[in-house]
Amino acid sequence: MALRPGVADDALAVVRDSKTPPLMNALNLVAEGAGFYKEAHLKVTNVLSETALDALKICSSGRGEICPVGIEPLVSRYDEGIRLKMFLARASKFGYVIGVPEDSGIRTLADLKGKKIGVHSVTGTSAVFTTESALAVGGLKKGDYELVTIGMEDEAVGKLKSGQVVAAALPFYELIPFMIAGTKLRILRHPSLGEYANAGYAAAPSVIAEKGDALRRFSRAIVQASLLVRSDPGAAAQAMLTADGKGFTEADLARRTAEFRFWEEDLPAADPLNKRIGAISLAGMQAYIQLMADAGIIKRVMPASEVVTDEFVEFANGFDHRSVMSKGRR
Repeated sequence: MALRPGVADDALAVVRDSKTPPLMNALNLVAEGAGFYKEAHLKVTNVLSETALDALKICSSGRGEICPVGIEPLVSRYDEGIRLKMFLARASKFGYVIGVPEDSGIRTLADLKGKKIGVHSVTGTSAVFTTESALAVGGLKKGDYELVTIGMEDEAVGKLKSGQVVAAALPFYELIPFMIAGTKLRILRHPSLGEYANAGYAAAPSVIAEKGDALRRFSRAIVQASLLVRSDPGAAAQAMLTADGKGFTEADLARRTAEFRFWEEDLPAADPLNKRIGAISLAGMQAYIQLMADAGIIKRVMPASEVVTDEFVEFANGFDHRSVMSKGRR
């Protein structure tokens, strides 16, 4: 990254909901703790908001530069004046999955016929219409199964383990802590959207225009962080915990390392030699937008280019990926 010696660091604010699960900020924290922001001459600060909508409003107004977010609110709230573009993915796959006990006889989506499937809530969540869509592609109609509210975290997985539901349709990252704790799950993915990332980093078009150079360097730092997670989960976990600034034990380090190992296939550098790590598929997102319209979530089908851009991806990957991977192993 040919930067002049002594150049001043550019300031960027990452705005996020204070209730965001820690794993969702993993790459940001790894980039900070591993020194990738510093190498990129960036001073990245974290700004907490009361709600996810508040975070979107702050970024959309340009009062904050970057929002880690799913694509869904960028689409559903576009006509309300929330104008953000996702410029880098923080995953390699679609986030919503269906988890079933590994020792169950359920191996395909079709095997869920006649079964109860748990979701956070049966009203107003992305997991509902994406689950219904996945099951429809798998050959099931709405009357072929029952969606049941199972709540969040321990409550949700408890109902799965007790047999109150045979499957849990949740974001994959929410299942990782329970898999680490010994809950063995088989993961069923959306048949047509499963390979398309739907979460990443977004910024207002005005910020992209005014601070594009800083966002390019931010994107590269995130790609480097994802490569470190892929090549050396232990080093990445230590960087993340160090940047979090709360102090940690060997047990904390072991747990975060295990989480990264479970998650690495879903993180952006699943293929570490891919030179488009972090790219968001316009075709995949267009299909998802169409799905949202078909489900009645939105009233019109907008071009995916209104909410997605790949203009920073080439720069973000414009270095020798092996250099970061070997750095991690050292």
